[in-house]
Amino acid sequence: MSIQTYIRRYALFLTGVILSATGIAFITRAGLGTSPVSGLPFVLSLITSISMGTYTFLFNMTFLVLEAILRKKFTIQQALQIPVTFFFSFCIDKAMGFIPTRFGGPWGPSFVYLVIGCVIMALGISFEVIADVIMLPAEAFVRELSKKTGIRFGNVKVAFDSTLTIMAMVVALIAFHKLNGVREGTLINALCVGQLVRLWRSLIEAPLKKICTAEPVAE
Repeated sequence: MSIQTYIRRYALFLTGVILSATGIAFITRAGLGTSPVSGLPFVLSLITSISMGTYTFLFNMTFLVLEAILRKKFTIQQALQIPVTFFFSFCIDKAMGFIPTRFGGPWGPSFVYLVIGCVIMALGISFEVIADVIMLPAEAFVRELSKKTGIRFGNVKVAFDSTLTIMAMVVALIAFHKLNGVREGTLINALCVGQLVRLWRSLIEAPLKKICTAEPVAE
């Protein structure tokens, strides 16, 4: 693979990271819950003065350590997950800062926020998958767990997301005595984003792969 191809793929991946973070922020600001993986960081950010992005980084570093333990080695590709995760977490906090919250507002506009967030998040994930260069620690850990257990990636992902959602619910109930941060939007996100990713990939995968692998014309 040429250097130009690597640059294009990583540029596509980082664009996907920005879009995913923005989508998560829209979903969270809708006030109807957040994505399953972001649920616990968001609930903890409501309890403490630490930002959602900071908790996202800390949790992903935990997943990175668990991934390394499962693989029994730490590779350069895994090391690259650290700055990428920092960038992802930074983008979440920045997006959360400029997107106004719909929490406590009418359900209709909040639902529009949720839909926008799911569409943007799915596009970002599609970019990341099509780039095929690196994964964020949460997904990388799920992939490694799938390999070790022999269970299909999709099934492990569902179990992983469900576990994090249950933990977020428990923490919210203890702290607020109600499900702050985990609502119908969490379920809608879990059910819809995967389907939206499939739709986006059917539309953009072929042209994006062509752009990523195109070699410069020799003079």
